[in-house]
Amino acid sequence: MGDGIRACDDCIRKLPYVTEPVCKRCGKPILRGTDELCTDCKLRDHPGLDSSVALFVYREDTKKAMFDLKYEGCYGDAGFYADELCRHFYGRIRRWHADVLVPIPIHKRRLRFRGYNQAELVATELGLRVGLPTVDLLKRTRYTSPQKNLNAVKRRENLRQAFEVDNEIFRPEVHESIVLVDDIYTTGATLEACAGLLKKAGAKAVYAVCICIGSEA
Repeated sequence: MGDGIRACDDCIRKLPYVTEPVCKRCGKPILRGTDELCTDCKLRDHPGLDSSVALFVYREDTKKAMFDLKYEGCYGDAGFYADELCRHFYGRIRRWHADVLVPIPIHKRRLRFRGYNQAELVATELGLRVGLPTVDLLKRTRYTSPQKNLNAVKRRENLRQAFEVDNEIFRPEVHESIVLVDDIYTTGATLEACAGLLKKAGAKAVYAVCICIGSEA
């Protein structure tokens, strides 16, 4: 990836787009088209997310792209990802009757280290393209271990009390339908935790768009 206005062509050609069959709830590629839900979604009794979508399958080429976006200061790549999210999911976002885009926040300690929140960069660019405001309705209240090093159970434990809704900004009568924006969806623990908090605060529906997602296929 580069630091210009878009990802380089060589990288783009390597990125594996998500294709059917996918989980009807989270958008993760699954093995059998006869299944409606992936394994993770089947195990959720009370999911916070109503639905989510993702562009790319998370594998080696995509890992490098996400590393560049998160740690190498490739700010311009956010515009490319926003272009692709808009191209593939503009209609879906409109059908969700979205009121606002909300980036998944990072802890202020990580923000100081990186200098930016990659999810906020993408959300801001996407908002400009789909005509929606990007608002930081969530706050990261606790520094947590990297999710990639944990199994599904420990991911949920790791995120306990890690987020809170910013009640000085959140208004349930204004923010009825919320679209969360994040870079990577693995088990969905982070997005589910945030969606649950927003619904508890009064949001009627919470969706998500992600750059990439794991796969069962």
